[in-house]
Amino acid sequence: MKELLYNVWLSLACTPGLATFSKLLARFKTAEEIYFADDEAIAASVSSKFKDYKSLTNKSTDKAQKIIDFCESRGVGIISYFDDEFPRSLKNIKNPPVLLYYRGRLPDFENEFFVSIVGTRHLSDYGRRNTFKVSGDIARAGATVVSGMALGIDGVALAAAIAEGKKTVAVIGTGIDVCYPLHHKRLAREIVKDGCVITEYAPGTRARKGNFPTRNRIISALSKVTLVMEGRENSGSLITARYAKEQGRTVYAFPGNVGNSGSEATNLLIKNGARLLTSADDIVRDFEKESFGKLNPFKLAEKSAADMQEVLAELEVSCVAVDDGIFKIGRRKTKKETGLADITPENNISSAKNDGQEIDKKILSTLGKSTFDLYKKIPVDSDISVEELVDGVHSLREVMQGILALEIASFVTMLPGDRVRRK
Repeated sequence: MKELLYNVWLSLACTPGLATFSKLLARFKTAEEIYFADDEAIAASVSSKFKDYKSLTNKSTDKAQKIIDFCESRGVGIISYFDDEFPRSLKNIKNPPVLLYYRGRLPDFENEFFVSIVGTRHLSDYGRRNTFKVSGDIARAGATVVSGMALGIDGVALAAAIAEGKKTVAVIGTGIDVCYPLHHKRLAREIVKDGCVITEYAPGTRARKGNFPTRNRIISALSKVTLVMEGRENSGSLITARYAKEQGRTVYAFPGNVGNSGSEATNLLIKNGARLLTSADDIVRDFEKESFGKLNPFKLAEKSAADMQEVLAELEVSCVAVDDGIFKIGRRKTKKETGLADITPENNISSAKNDGQEIDKKILSTLGKSTFDLYKKIPVDSDISVEELVDGVHSLREVMQGILALEIASFVTMLPGDRVRRK
């Protein structure tokens, strides 16, 4: 019981996605060792100026105990990095989670074939139909579908697998007791009947922008394959694909029409080396030998009895799509809301000149002030780590999205070790 208490305390002290836990693992073997370490020992692993240092030197376990009591009363499971049943696929990544909260039944992480299917919230009818078919087919062939339970592609992918009578895994960016989006409460209930909903965030954690790109590293790490179905050039699914590539996973992308904004992410991935996917058969054939006994190609020949609209309506899956008779079309976020509001071209050019950079006026005017401010923090003649760019102005999510936009526009390049440099 004490071991669990120390694990929960440690998870509260380490900010998800940052290097705190990884640095501690280089010196300590258990959460208990970390808990009883003095301030000097903690500082030797994590600088006293580091964001999580203060939390690590606060030895109060009151909040951790309340979380344990809550989980026990609500049937929420907890597995930590130090437990035997913790997925090895997560232990071997950069900045692994300290623990996972879950509802439902944990899959056999070591012996099942997992496929992550991700994409935009603002999907098209093309994206919706193909996601439903690909996800249903790959699930019927024996794969376990993993996604984020978000609006759009995520919800459709999970619903399709459930319609085939298969278990799924949803990785969420909130506390285990917070259903986000609220529309997917029924979907979540169906998932936990045979599969599970998991999160690294403590109970009570509300939806915050920075949580979702951080949790994406778990979605990609759990799976042998990450498939991006649809998305714009600033889609969070590109972050998932980047994590997958860094983790040594295989990335697939579903092609779309050139010039269609919803196809920007997938076509960009294909252009940069992702495998092109046109059907679930592509994954099954590619991994048939490596995953012998886990995937059955003959199942792909079976015709699915699931009707997409009936399934999505029954599970109350909300997906924004055009030409839709039963689903509401959501309001598109403005550039201001997404942090991509235009800034005055004159100001852009002035700032760029001050930095000694010649930046294209037309491209720069689309980046937005927040992204341009982030660009100015990157040194002219050296590289900088992603963590160093996270501050009181820019959250981890904003940094990742900003770097992605800058990288796509060829202003910066990513280097090994999560470092970024101006081009």
